[in-house]
Amino acid sequence: MRLRLALATTVAACVTSACGAARTGGPAAASRAPLRDMPGWYRSPPKSDGDWVFAPATATSKDLQMAFDRAEMEGRLGIATQLEVKYAALTRRFSEETGLASDAELLKEYEQSYKAVVSQVLVGSRSRERKLVLEGSVYRAWVLMEMPVGEASRQLVERMAQQQAAYARLRATEAYKELTREVEKYEASRKK
Repeated sequence: MRLRLALATTVAACVTSACGAARTGGPAAASRAPLRDMPGWYRSPPKSDGDWVFAPATATSKDLQMAFDRAEMEGRLGIATQLEVKYAALTRRFSEETGLASDAELLKEYEQSYKAVVSQVLVGSRSRERKLVLEGSVYRAWVLMEMPVGEASRQLVERMAQQQAAYARLRATEAYKELTREVEKYEASRKK
């Protein structure tokens, strides 16, 4: 039993020391390849205006198509958040001081959470520019997504007109049913 305990303690100590070992690759050792290969339209994307909405995006994957799919999805999210986004935020702060005078200890805690909700129909969104590079064994895709505002507005007006026409037909049907009921009531009262 003591042998097992000693062995378990030794294994735990080795694992702990391995976990605590200094890492050679961290934020300072991040690859500079994305910065070197970054397209100009990603650094300085065109400004969205009354005719077009633009959003640059990038994503990585070991699969070439998935890298483009992810980048386009992020780009569409960028377009949607430019059109409308609802934010909710939660901030909590906690401060506590214990002890007296110079022996006092101040404990502070700060927590902040954000939640963004986006729900948009992106009519005509597509990639205007695309670039792909291989970073080691991973593909990096850059895309510049665009959406024509005029086309989206036209289709929105068209959908609203269709909905209004359907509503008018429904109201006409209801009015006809009500009129038929009134005629039936009238005829029933005449027979009495």
